[in-house]
Amino acid sequence: MTRKIQIDLGRPLLVNGIPARNQSVWLLLRVWYAQKTGEVFVPASSLQARYPGSTNLRMFVSRAFRDFATWGIEVGWGNSIDLPPALLNSSCRSQGPFWITQAQADMVLCRRGEEPASLDLVASFLGLKGYIPRRADLLQYVTQDGDYWNHLTQAMRLARDGMTTTGMSWAASYRAADRTALDDFQRALAILKESLAWRRHGNVRRSEAALKRLERILQSEFVGPSMPTLSAMASVASAWNSYARGEIRQAHAGLDRLASDPLLAPVIRYNPRVRFEYLNLRALLHKGSALEDKNADRVSRMNEAEKALSALSEALQAAYEADSVEAAQDVAANIGWTLWLFWQQRLLAVLNDQDVQTVQGLSLRWLGLSEWICDRFGVGGSSAWNTVFVLRIARGHCDDKSGDLKRFQAQSPLPVGKMLEAVKPFQAAFSRAKGYDDWSNVAAFTLEENDAGRVFYGAHQVANLLLEFVWFRTHSEGLSHQVFAAVERLARVVQDLGSGQRRFFRESLKTLPEPLQIVAKDAAITG
Repeated sequence: MTRKIQIDLGRPLLVNGIPARNQSVWLLLRVWYAQKTGEVFVPASSLQARYPGSTNLRMFVSRAFRDFATWGIEVGWGNSIDLPPALLNSSCRSQGPFWITQAQADMVLCRRGEEPASLDLVASFLGLKGYIPRRADLLQYVTQDGDYWNHLTQAMRLARDGMTTTGMSWAASYRAADRTALDDFQRALAILKESLAWRRHGNVRRSEAALKRLERILQSEFVGPSMPTLSAMASVASAWNSYARGEIRQAHAGLDRLASDPLLAPVIRYNPRVRFEYLNLRALLHKGSALEDKNADRVSRMNEAEKALSALSEALQAAYEADSVEAAQDVAANIGWTLWLFWQQRLLAVLNDQDVQTVQGLSLRWLGLSEWICDRFGVGGSSAWNTVFVLRIARGHCDDKSGDLKRFQAQSPLPVGKMLEAVKPFQAAFSRAKGYDDWSNVAAFTLEENDAGRVFYGAHQVANLLLEFVWFRTHSEGLSHQVFAAVERLARVVQDLGSGQRRFFRESLKTLPEPLQIVAKDAAITG
């Protein structure tokens, strides 16, 4: 009598009553499922997509086949399905594809606890189709006391407004939502939003810690497949964190894994919010390659620049499709700033021959759209990047590095009036109340908002605002007590930034008149 292989899909996973490796059970049931449904072959890429953390596929497969031998079942590989596995070349085994004969498949019996496992339940374990886990009775959603939704809504508002310097207020609200959640969906939603908020506020370590908590929920074979949108967004969030740490290759790999995952890839296509985040990060990765890979040939860098702007164009469409004004203003600003940077390095064939004022006008119009959205919809209040970008583009062709005050002041940044003309029909967002009668007043007004505690911009944004204030106030009024004080403050703020950011400001300070350079060096030494 043929011996049966008893697989119990409960927790822990059991094969013939003995705890078994999840990956080995997954591969066996994947080929079993392929045989049962007429799919027959399972490509090796399916393993990589299901277990992206397994970098050594050969070891993964070797362990699985040792388990198969222990369980007394034969699984084949390669395209010669008519040959017994004993005659196949084991050195090529990890390359797949994998298969099982009908006779061997008939030996496998699946159950969950005392009940036989249906084909749908096996498919959900494999991550091949949606399976709705036990959820809270939906009537409980509307009859609960409202604590969860209260905490979640408060956290979202506080995180968006940037109302605290430490983030503890909104973080505590997200944790409270987690504690009062009725089911895995509510819990996963709160944790994901907490992770995204930490990332937006520049704390990658805490963002990643929240994702680890989320992973413990989503990695369940019965919960993860039922929450594809949350799982996909978590994948994008993890890739964003890799990017923030400077791990560019890992960020690319994270997006590649998501795009090749048979369960999650459709989310990118059909969910515009996830598509926006995916494309926005893709654009930044291509942008980085275009601007920073100095060893690449010019054609390759121009190709990366085109990919970046194509991804940004699609991201803008996705933002409006998602009805997300916050996403729309973010990508509009990114387009404006990216156009300017690419033109500076002559990376866009369509703009390379344009004069500086033409490109300034085009770039500033995109930033104008972003600011207009922020002004009309009340979003983006915790960021000063649009102001920094506008100021930097306005003086973008001024490149005197002589250190001489008179030559510095002889430069001609774009006048405020011409900027307001260029950004039409979005000029209303740049009001005189915000300082838009003089460029140094714009920087001074934005710094005052931060210093008065009405907003919190963080050290990197403050450093950029100080640099722009110093540049424009020196250009318009020469050396003054205000300028020297701002340079000293800038030198102190820069000490708390990352090495790459400090390098940028050191180089930028070299473009200022020599007396300011000396003050900056002295302030850096004295701390």
